[in-house]
Amino acid sequence: MQYLKAIPNELLDWKPSEDKFSTGDLLRHIASSRLMFLGIFEHGSWTYTGHDTGKGSSLEDISNYLEACQIKLTEGLLQVGNDLLTKKVLTLHGHEVSVWRILMAIPEHEIHHRGQISTYLQMNKIEPPQIFGLKIEQVKTL
Repeated sequence: MQYLKAIPNELLDWKPSEDKFSTGDLLRHIASSRLMFLGIFEHGSWTYTGHDTGKGSSLEDISNYLEACQIKLTEGLLQVGNDLLTKKVLTLHGHEVSVWRILMAIPEHEIHHRGQISTYLQMNKIEPPQIFGLKIEQVKTL
């Protein structure tokens, strides 16, 4: 959510090229992917609902969508319980893996897209938030 606070509204539609996600698309994609992952855990199916502006066209709307998707994911994981972790599901490529591997993909997926957002911010002369609150130059001086 720190990244969301660093993004000005005018950057939501910005993208580095026409064939890439906009900043808003990335944020909505992160949120929608949480529901996709939940669908895998609950039903064993990969269903992606998209990242169109109907899921939020302003920072406030996108923030609400992100939060709602996180709540659904958290509540869904609590309901399915720990026994789910050893269950086998198919990947998008048809390989059978344990659910815990898919669960571990959630933060990896979000980190990937947070890196893209960081790059988008820097390309627009906006300093991205530091995940630990300090730049490496500041850590070196401690």
